[in-house]
Amino acid sequence: MALKDIVGQEKALRILLGTLRRNRMPSSMLLSGDTGIGKRLTALNYAKAVNCLQPVDSDCCDTCSSCRKIESGIHPDVISVFPENNEIRIDEVRKIDEMLSFKAFEGRKKVVIIDDAETMNINAANAFLKTLEEPPPDSLILLISSNADNLPDTIKSRCMHVRFYPLPLEGCKKVISKKTDTKDMKILLNLAMGRPGIALSGDVLKEKEWCLKLLRNMIQGESKDIWEDRNAMKLWLDMSFLVLRDTAVFKITGKTTDMICGDTCKTSSLQNVIDAYQRLQMLKGLLDFNLNKSISWNYVSSIMRNALNVSNNE
Repeated sequence: MALKDIVGQEKALRILLGTLRRNRMPSSMLLSGDTGIGKRLTALNYAKAVNCLQPVDSDCCDTCSSCRKIESGIHPDVISVFPENNEIRIDEVRKIDEMLSFKAFEGRKKVVIIDDAETMNINAANAFLKTLEEPPPDSLILLISSNADNLPDTIKSRCMHVRFYPLPLEGCKKVISKKTDTKDMKILLNLAMGRPGIALSGDVLKEKEWCLKLLRNMIQGESKDIWEDRNAMKLWLDMSFLVLRDTAVFKITGKTTDMICGDTCKTSSLQNVIDAYQRLQMLKGLLDFNLNKSISWNYVSSIMRNALNVSNNE
């Protein structure tokens, strides 16, 4: 695969290919946007293009030894960093500094791809800032973030910012159809909402059933199966927004065919649905503060029962 093969991100690709054609690559870039829309795939192929031995119109050829090594994750000048236990620590930043301190072994540039860059803790972020302020020569740092607002402004201001957006329906369908059976295409497209990576994760249908199961527990006043951790809470909140979306759509159109999660929630005051959405969005923004799970469960249960159990007679 090359940059030209990435679907639905034409604006971002114009920017990236423009830097390659002018040979004006910045030392650091921030690729931001929702999860599952191609940011990491683009970063990987940009690294291939930067170090390609036989570039085609400034894009990677995808066939030379350098491209194949980067694709396989064994190129000595290209490394990827991922959070461990939802956090990137200062030790990882030190490894990045050590790697960048050496000259490229066989590529044009040494490239570091940092996934979920917003998970850097405060010590890692402060140490990383020094790297951005004085980047080693012939180095390229690619930060990937689905929540760039959580990155320190001092880091964002030192990066060229390239934004990615959810794919249109046809683009999303094109990506999904290449990777999976089309028998579940309609429901996968609905759940993906322009994020094909979410649909292709393999768990989205299970996550939907899990979300609805916990929702039924909430409505019935049970608390035997609450969220395991902060990630589970975040995942459930993301799914709950689809449930509220279904409820609002049904309230406006009266059609169950437009629902994403099914016909679980047909009756409610539209204003209560809007209020519930706003309150859950606020709660999601507080997840980094290690909220008490039991208290949060009771709070969310109250919100959802109020949003979903109101009579149609307003």
